[in-house]
Amino acid sequence: MERLGFTYAEVNLKSVAHNIAEIRKMISKETRIMAVVKADGYGHGAVEISKAALSSGVEYLSVASVKEAAELREAGISSPILILSESIPEVLGRVIDLGLTQTIYTSDLAEALSKEAKNKGQKARVHIKVDTGMGRVGVAPKDAVSLIKKISTLDNLTLEGIFTHFSKAEDVNDNFTKRQLVAFKKVLSEIETNGFRIPIKHAANSAATLFHSEAHFDMIRIGLSIYGLYPPGNPSRPINLKPALSFKTKVTYLKKVPAGTPLSYGGTYVTDKETTIVTLPVGYADGLSRRLSNKGSVLIGGKRFSISGNVCMDLTLVDVGDVPIKVGDEAVLIGKQGSEEITADEIAELEGTINYEVVCGIGKRVPRIYIK
Repeated sequence: MERLGFTYAEVNLKSVAHNIAEIRKMISKETRIMAVVKADGYGHGAVEISKAALSSGVEYLSVASVKEAAELREAGISSPILILSESIPEVLGRVIDLGLTQTIYTSDLAEALSKEAKNKGQKARVHIKVDTGMGRVGVAPKDAVSLIKKISTLDNLTLEGIFTHFSKAEDVNDNFTKRQLVAFKKVLSEIETNGFRIPIKHAANSAATLFHSEAHFDMIRIGLSIYGLYPPGNPSRPINLKPALSFKTKVTYLKKVPAGTPLSYGGTYVTDKETTIVTLPVGYADGLSRRLSNKGSVLIGGKRFSISGNVCMDLTLVDVGDVPIKVGDEAVLIGKQGSEEITADEIAELEGTINYEVVCGIGKRVPRIYIK
């Protein structure tokens, strides 16, 4: 906690274990769990989250890039790790060396990966991604069997899995997820008709895990719910998740100012009476968004106070009136204090975004403190 002395994120790994246990209530005993730990574990710390998830019985991890996977391997994590999109050809040697599972949706990358594996005298595991409606990456359903036939001719590839991704599984009143499921199941049927057997089929993200049991298949692929957050857009809470992350700082300075005192850049907040202003050593470079200026809240001494003036890069001001506050007092930006709580969902609503962005946005310079 060196940077300005006091700002840190507290991550409760017991909550991670609790959340995985709750998720298991939603799936069959045969269904595996893949933990999505990309973006540094959604801002929670990929290495520690991965270790906690694996200790809780998770069988597979997934990340966005070889760089993210390498960090896990360097930390001694040996479990299977899926790269969720195709990698560039220049890093395929690292995919082989690190024993990673590579997502494939083009024959060009399949050929390049097989060639690299052959040069190293190894075989590479691959999962096929099918685009059933997300519209980002993936082989079209009509071309999936052709790609699989191509892969089957490449001796240095092992086709271990096939998956798709839902774009709006939290919206149970919309039929789009059902249409995506129909498209994916049709691909699976065509694959079997053509004599191919793929051991692992997966489709369900956190929202589909909670709201679409027919999408569980052989493995679920969950990120948000591991961290104790619910998918935005659906108020249903079928299991009891516990947020794992709290974002905290401490009061480093305070002063009395007269009425009519403008605060921070632009003077967008002006005191209407004599009052006490406290300074917090946290700003938008740490993940406290500037969009919370004059409307976000912090908890100090078990009371809720509004952010006063524009959030700066490193510092934030709070008007606490005549409430007795002292230097060193804890200030909570996300989490509980006394009977009050500020959630990532509350912040997301104020910012006009989603809870994913709120937790992912907590900066690298903020130390993570782990409760085990």
